Amino acid sequence: MFTKEMIAPCGLDCSICVLAQRKENPCAGCRGPNDHKPAYCAYECPIITCERLRNKGYEYCDECPEYPCKDVMERETRYTNKYPRKESPLMNLREIRTLGMGAFLQKQAERFTCPSCGRPLSVHTSICQWCGHDTETKEA
Repeated sequence: MFTKEMIAPCGLDCSICVLAQRKENPCAGCRGPNDHKPAYCAYECPIITCERLRNKGYEYCDECPEYPCKDVMERETRYTNKYPRKESPLMNLREIRTLGMGAFLQKQAERFTCPSCGRPLSVHTSICQWCGHDTETKEA
């Protein structure tokens, strides 16, 4: 579940999105095919449609000289403030660069795995969708 392919260019981990965790037709993340993505993620997201990202061949936004742009900062603000389980795209990219992808993914797996059932948790809720365990008191 926690793989390099699920790390979006902005640094978000798509594997911890509720849409990637659907039982039927899960979203394959920003880098995957558009088949089961919401329209916003597939066609409207300003990061996925970013010309600098596409034209310069950047794998991650932090390779761009304009990083962090307003679009990355919008994600940073939303994911560190709006959802019960916090995720920081900027911190994720920093950790990928300092720890390496393998260590970062291991850290994500430890942080976003339900201690009760061992299934992946979502950034969008504190309740495990698989077993109903409330993880709010365990937030890292």
